[in-house]
Amino acid sequence: MKHYYSTIDNIVTTFSDIHQSATMGDSILVHMERAREQDTDVAEFLLPSITCTKCTGFSEEEQQKLSTFVLNNSALIWEIAREDGEIVADVG
Repeated sequence: MKHYYSTIDNIVTTFSDIHQSATMGDSILVHMERAREQDTDVAEFLLPSITCTKCTGFSEEEQQKLSTFVLNNSALIWEIAREDGEIVADVG
C-alpha cells in the first residue's frame, strides 16, 4: 500500500508499508514523482539505508537534494508507517 507524504516543488512523495524480510530486516520504499508535459521523473529510496534504488529524469544535484530530504524525514516516515500502515512479511 502507498501512503501519501507530501508535495513540494511539484514532487509528490509517497511511501510503502513496512516490508519485513529475514535477510534484509525492516524496510520502507520512498517513491518520489514529478510530472512533466511528456514524461514523469521518478526516484525511489530504500529506508533505512537511504539507498537510491531508481532515479530517472532528476539531475544528480536534484537526486542529492531528494536524498537529503528522505534522510531528514525518515524518522517521521517510519513513525507514520508504524501507526497507519501494515507490516508486510516475506512468505517462506
